[in-house]
Amino acid sequence: MSSLFQRDKSTISRHIKNIFDEGELIKDAVVANFATTASDRKTYQVDYYNLDVIISVGYRVKSKRGVQFRI
Repeated sequence: MSSLFQRDKSTISRHIKNIFDEGELIKDAVVANFATTASDRKTYQVDYYNLDVIISVGYRVKSKRGVQFRI
C-alpha cells in the first residue's frame, strides 16, 4: 500500500491503526495473518489486508496517488 499511495510505511500503518481504533472496520473481519518464509529461511508472520482496508486507507491518505485513487 505504501507504494500504491506513495507514502511511507509508517504513514500507512498509522492510517490502518486509526481505522481499527475508530471502529470503521473490524480487524478480525478484514485481516488475515500468514506465516511467510523469507530468503534467509526465517519464518515471519505477515498481515494481509482485504480490499476494504485498502479502500479505507485510500480515502485517508493525502497524496497525489491518493487523490487519483479517489477519483
